[in-house]
Amino acid sequence: MKNIFKLFLALLIIGGTTFSCSDGDNAIDQLFDDVDTSGAILRTLSKPVDLVTLTGDNNSIDITIEVQEGDGQSAPDFKEVRVYVGLFSDSDLLFPIVDENGAEVAEKQLMTIAASEFGISEVNSLPEYEINLGTPLVVENFPGAVFPVPTFIATRLELELNDGRVFTNTNVTATVATGAYFASPFIYKTIFINN
Repeated sequence: MKNIFKLFLALLIIGGTTFSCSDGDNAIDQLFDDVDTSGAILRTLSKPVDLVTLTGDNNSIDITIEVQEGDGQSAPDFKEVRVYVGLFSDSDLLFPIVDENGAEVAEKQLMTIAASEFGISEVNSLPEYEINLGTPLVVENFPGAVFPVPTFIATRLELELNDGRVFTNTNVTATVATGAYFASPFIYKTIFINN
């Protein structure tokens, strides 16, 4: 009889602890319930050099990026990355350069990189891509543009998810854009000398 009571008491304790576990009202529980982690960033693995020219060894804007999605999955759930180029006469990117008629030169889309074109990073198995924009290609896409010395090339990226949301430099926080971990500015400034 003594053993039956011990067994009954043990079952009661185990059953009580099993059924007493529930979601708490702690701050961390509320954070996990309320924060949307379905976004994505383009982490910069290697940024472009500061100065490029039309000819010579430094005539390409090269950027290596990887896509990290907020849900922590390494399998890509994005549609594409679009690469835009704008030309400016100032480092703050406030004054677009003009063409031979004095009209401002608008930003242009130069590349579209489908999710299927991304490779897999050897470091952390995330989707990775190296963008290579030769300066002759940039000049060719802006016929009639007057390139002051120096010209500032703004390479801007857009990441589109499969659900239609688009992430770029205008909708990320400073922590994401300039933080040491994320390093995801979505825009890069390069000085260009048209020689």
